Amino acid sequence: MYRRFTGITFLGQTYFRRPLAYGDLVTFASATTRNILAQEGKNPHSGFIKRIIGVPGDTIELRDGYVLKNGTPLPEPYINTPRSTYGGSTLPDCRPLQVGPGQYFVLGDNRKVSSDSRFELGLVSDQDISFILPYSEQSSYQSLWRDPSRDQELVGTPTLNTNEFYRYLTNLRPTPKLSQSSARRAQALLTNPKTTYSMEQAILDVGYSNVILGEFITYGHYSAEELYQNLLSQSNTAQQLKNSDYDDIGLAIKTGEVNGCPTQIIVGHLGGYLPATYEASVVESWQKSKDSLISVLASWEKGVEYNQLDQSKLTELLVLLRRRLALAEEVLSVMSRREWLSDTQKAKISADQQDAERINQLANELNQE
Repeated sequence: MYRRFTGITFLGQTYFRRPLAYGDLVTFASATTRNILAQEGKNPHSGFIKRIIGVPGDTIELRDGYVLKNGTPLPEPYINTPRSTYGGSTLPDCRPLQVGPGQYFVLGDNRKVSSDSRFELGLVSDQDISFILPYSEQSSYQSLWRDPSRDQELVGTPTLNTNEFYRYLTNLRPTPKLSQSSARRAQALLTNPKTTYSMEQAILDVGYSNVILGEFITYGHYSAEELYQNLLSQSNTAQQLKNSDYDDIGLAIKTGEVNGCPTQIIVGHLGGYLPATYEASVVESWQKSKDSLISVLASWEKGVEYNQLDQSKLTELLVLLRRRLALAEEVLSVMSRREWLSDTQKAKISADQQDAERINQLANELNQE
């Protein structure tokens, strides 16, 4: 690269300063670059190197992974992957941006991981640019470039092969029901980003059940490898994918338009099982209840056909005692296998208190006869 000639300033006018153009590679440094590099744990004084995409007066728009310059899609042979330019915090998708005087819109050639004008960096000031490699002098790199002539054929098509993505996750088992729940959740989010249709509801609706559940969501177009690397680059999703507690995964891709802007959403659902752990005091309480019920039941069974007792009340009492005993045995069996209590079993436990109260009432009435 060449050091940029600052030109000669005379009477407020600068002369002999080479104008910058689309495609030029430039290096620059500013307070913003120093802050970004410091946040990334890098040398804050190293500066950035990016490619100029928009010069003063240009209107730049990012749409469906493509860069539109003054309304026309740019052929970009130098980028790693076609249809890989998506909006960021400074320039979201489908929002035209006009480049002002003395400023430049710059992008990195590896769009999926580049920190550039789409994000915190924003537009780059002319005065911050120190080195330049003109586009016309980049022929030595062209052997590494792509042929962009068919890039537009990808418009509106998914780029992710889910089966290829699953191959990167050798610790997880593709599960159709989780793919179905992911699809339901993705469609809901695509229709309304503030939807109240939750991951839990989607998973419940498809009939999947497990102890541990998780979800990841991302927007944009990825190959299988790109998505995998993107998820690993984010601490939350990296922890999810590497968490040995998860066993199952399902992925869904949905494309559509949100407020006239082409959008693709990728939703992944995860499920896993952990053996249940019960406190010793809880197990002991259920065991004592079982032993007591066995003793009480045996005592009342002796009253069958004893004419001085109300046999209808006794029959009801025995039914309730046997039901409580069966529940205690069922719960203890579940706990001994370190399984989780089902919703049905939890409902039985909730109703058990009513049975206990009715048993006490019947026992008191029978004891008075």
